[in-house]
Amino acid sequence: MIAKPNPTLYVSNIDWKIKKPLLRRALHSLFTRHGKLLEIITLRSERLRGQAWVIMETVQGATASLQAENGTSFFGRDIKIAYANETSDRIAKRDGTYVPKAKRIKAEQPKKEEVARTPPAEELPKSTAPPSHILLAQDLPEDVTKAMLEMLFQQYTGYKEVRIPRPGLGFVEFETEPHATLAMKGLHGFQLTAKNVLKLDYGKA
Repeated sequence: MIAKPNPTLYVSNIDWKIKKPLLRRALHSLFTRHGKLLEIITLRSERLRGQAWVIMETVQGATASLQAENGTSFFGRDIKIAYANETSDRIAKRDGTYVPKAKRIKAEQPKKEEVARTPPAEELPKSTAPPSHILLAQDLPEDVTKAMLEMLFQQYTGYKEVRIPRPGLGFVEFETEPHATLAMKGLHGFQLTAKNVLKLDYGKA
């Protein structure tokens, strides 16, 4: 049975080797292109690894996400996106349709769910370099790879390539300066790790 359109999406076929903090940040970046995102839920159970639930604010946002991103290459695997069979508790409470589940054990919920809240939007960084179609990523953590940066930036129109000439430094090339500026506005300050954010500036063309 196909689930009816609703704000909650079920995402599967995710590479289970991806660490959950990185997974949630990448999903957030992917889905917020299509509307406001309320929550991302992953489960710790071994049986349910490789799956996630993404809760958008509206059905329209969920539908746009499903249509645009279903089958998208996500860390080397084509993710599958569908409407969830049940509306999330958060949406049900908002709509006044929430009914407590009889078998729910409240004490266990914090252990089973890991929720990523929507971080505040970042402003365009102040830059002394002239606008360019190339972005400079500085102070990259050692565990951030070219593939991770490609996953983040390929979502933006005009993306061409990522280059990491040496550890801690990366260049991201776009077709035009407006394309690069849009990506910088969206990803500057993106939380790469618990202690590191993505620092972007214009590079030399």
